[in-house]
Amino acid sequence: MVICDSSYAFVNYLKEVGVLCIGWKLKPSTEQFRNLYWQALQFVKTNPKIRYYSTDISRIGPFDTDQEAWLSREYYPQVAETIGQDIYAAVIFSEGHFNALVNNYMATHRLPLHEFIHFNYFTDKEEAMDWLQYMQKGQDLAILAKS
Repeated sequence: MVICDSSYAFVNYLKEVGVLCIGWKLKPSTEQFRNLYWQALQFVKTNPKIRYYSTDISRIGPFDTDQEAWLSREYYPQVAETIGQDIYAAVIFSEGHFNALVNNYMATHRLPLHEFIHFNYFTDKEEAMDWLQYMQKGQDLAILAKS
């Protein structure tokens, strides 16, 4: 199900696997970045059981500092309030971006921690989807074990 298809991003919900996917095509402006995330959250508000997410930034590279800060300080608290339970997010980088992160790592300013979001990082979209499906199966087994 397509949620948004613009010149800078594509957002769709893969109902059969329960994953909301954001794929960035072009580096967004601050307004485009925020609007897209708010649009995704509006969809999640009407489908609050969505707990698995994929964000593909392989075409655009890292978010800038202001975008990261906005996600951490404003957006993630809204996500926590909307969903009310842990979520799993696969972030897909390009090989070059991943290597640059590893080779040039520097600690940055502290942003609030959001322990309800379990991030994992990939350079391959299929591996990211495999991990999300694995996490879903693990959660399903945990629910059955509690029953």
